[in-house]
Amino acid sequence: MSGIRIEGGRMREMKFGRRSLLSAAGMIVAGSVAACSAPQPQRPPAPQPLPRPPMPPAPASGPPLVNVETVYSEHRGADTSLMIAHPNGLQDTANLPMALFLHGRDAMNPSPIPWGVLDALQPEFDAGNIPPFGLVAVDGGFNSYWNDGSANGDLMSMLLQEVPGWLRERGLAGQDGLPFACGGVSTGGFGALNYAAERNMAGSPLAAVATIAPALPVTWQHMQEKGVFASEQEWIETDPLRRVDELGDVPVGIWIGEFDVFREGTDQLAQLYPNTPIYSVVPGGHEGPVFDSVGVDAVGFLAGGFPAEG
Repeated sequence: MSGIRIEGGRMREMKFGRRSLLSAAGMIVAGSVAACSAPQPQRPPAPQPLPRPPMPPAPASGPPLVNVETVYSEHRGADTSLMIAHPNGLQDTANLPMALFLHGRDAMNPSPIPWGVLDALQPEFDAGNIPPFGLVAVDGGFNSYWNDGSANGDLMSMLLQEVPGWLRERGLAGQDGLPFACGGVSTGGFGALNYAAERNMAGSPLAAVATIAPALPVTWQHMQEKGVFASEQEWIETDPLRRVDELGDVPVGIWIGEFDVFREGTDQLAQLYPNTPIYSVVPGGHEGPVFDSVGVDAVGFLAGGFPAEG
């Protein structure tokens, strides 16, 4: 992937034949003669046109840089895709802080990170609204809830143990290679909350968690429909709503559609966990346009956890 393509508007062409042009010219001449011979009433001066608003400046650096490569995951026992995105125009990416972003049910296709989030990264940086940081996404397979023992392998172990090494090898995320924040969409939101709990329990808490429409079923019947966990007990042990005490005090942002099927779960999350500074309900359901519409807010929220220098 080489970047994000934004298509602009299209001008409509109008064509006139020779007969149409001659007819129009005759009308103009006739109108001019009539205007000269007839008495002209006094008219108030025409109002001055309002000044045209300036065009918004183009992004200073173009689209963000996006690179996808293949790495081997021991915890998946297979090759997997690693995607890294960061603003274009950076003078240096050495030790660039990184935020982990976990994809939803459909894995890396068409993008592991909602287009609205990627689209926001460059202009927000160019405008000086966020400091320079990157996003890293890794392929967890189809229908991933990012748990160990899944049909796709030990995914939480991959995030905790392998992602830091991949980032260090690329000179990103400091000496320890640990992402400073985490975001997730749909099933990735489920995983992001558990990743935050694991990081906190390991003594390296995240600075921010951005959950976009997190898939949080509140009943075993609903969860069982997803075909992920072998038993109700296995789900209970992994359910983020039962692990809020393990989150520490990391701020959690929540964005969800008004008619999302997981709305009850996000309501419970906001009630159970005291540090949810953003709980935004937007029009729509559990769908791409909702995920894209909150991109600027989600990027800004992640940036709010940017590590302090020194």
